[in-house]
Amino acid sequence: MSWRSAFGLIPGPAKILAALAFVVFFFGVFEEYRASGLRTLIGLAGGTLAGAYFLLAGYVYADAVRRGMPPIPWAALAVLIPNCVGFVLYFLLRKPILHPCPSCGRGVAPDAAFCPRCGQPQMNMGPQPSREES
Repeated sequence: MSWRSAFGLIPGPAKILAALAFVVFFFGVFEEYRASGLRTLIGLAGGTLAGAYFLLAGYVYADAVRRGMPPIPWAALAVLIPNCVGFVLYFLLRKPILHPCPSCGRGVAPDAAFCPRCGQPQMNMGPQPSREES
């Protein structure tokens, strides 16, 4: 997946919240450093981190939908567990991307033999183990 297609997966409200968080941190926070050049540097760094946090939360939500996982609990866990441990847990525990069933169109796990909705046999998309005969 390219960077552009991953960014397109993020919902619009998450992009808007990320932009607002950047603006708030850049212009509204750290007023005591106005005289020094640190205000710009700290505002830029804080705004970038806050914006990235919202974008990552939006990506977790959209990716969970795409993988057939409950999106609201996963996004909430990713955001609420501190120090980005929630995001790491999500990326370690997420399911594989679902493939559409050729018969009914519902998402089917790549290793499933049959569609859970219509019972249509599925083609195995993964690599087949080779059998060596002696």
